[in-house]
Amino acid sequence: HDLAQGRAVLARAGATVLATGGAGRLHIAGFPTSNHYGATADGLVLAYRLGAALREVDSFQYHPTGIAWPPHMEGQLVSESARASGAALVNGLGERFVDELNTRDVVAAAILREIAEGRGILRDGRAGVFLDTPGLERAKPGILGKSLVTLTHLAHRAGFDAAAEPFLVRPTLHYQNGGVAIEPDGWSGVPGLLCAGEVTGGLHGRNRMMGNALLELVAFGRRAGGAAAADARVERPRNIGLTHLADWRRALIAQGLPLTRKAPLVFPPYGNFDMATERGRAA
Repeated sequence: HDLAQGRAVLARAGATVLATGGAGRLHIAGFPTSNHYGATADGLVLAYRLGAALREVDSFQYHPTGIAWPPHMEGQLVSESARASGAALVNGLGERFVDELNTRDVVAAAILREIAEGRGILRDGRAGVFLDTPGLERAKPGILGKSLVTLTHLAHRAGFDAAAEPFLVRPTLHYQNGGVAIEPDGWSGVPGLLCAGEVTGGLHGRNRMMGNALLELVAFGRRAGGAAAADARVERPRNIGLTHLADWRRALIAQGLPLTRKAPLVFPPYGNFDMATERGRAA
């Protein structure tokens, strides 16, 4: 679908690689997300409709330190490098409440617990905890300007000085652990369809280790690309069209379902993605 032109375009291919990313822009359970604006589970639905198996699609990873304030920066991530360098997470009582170097799921759960139990910090209606960058700068003078330059620039975009004011952070929807089940070369089990990257499931189980997503997309993207190139040389019929859409409409009518339904419901209806709203946030 060409968003710019608002129309469907038919592209014929000997093999197709789905690399559409995850589902973060559904804002599952109301969380902000670090995902790109196309991460609306379309790849999962396309594969599922064709008969591919999905696995662990109920499992997501939340990055512990997404920016909670200011509102226009929600979903931006404060890298683990800040906590690895010694920045502490502090609740509304001024207490450090977790080992900041623990795994993402443990740290994210600890932050959400502080907020849920009333020890969080509210700012303009946004709840979170502090990432104590001023304390880090006092303990290691010059670290923000020398070693954590990206973090310093992020604070300037948010309108404050990280050496004088802490970040307000809370967990942000970051990664879809589950997805399309694939074989080692990216095959989905559907002839001609391969998948790579976050749209796939099974590589990380239900709890991805930090840094493995990049390794996954490079390794399996290369494998899927090579397999697709080899398979694309196989001669196939060219009378491929969009008749499957008419078949889909007839099936809906036969089952007494509304024609407004575009695809099988992969996730519960708790997403709140709206393109116009998302474009406004981007601006």
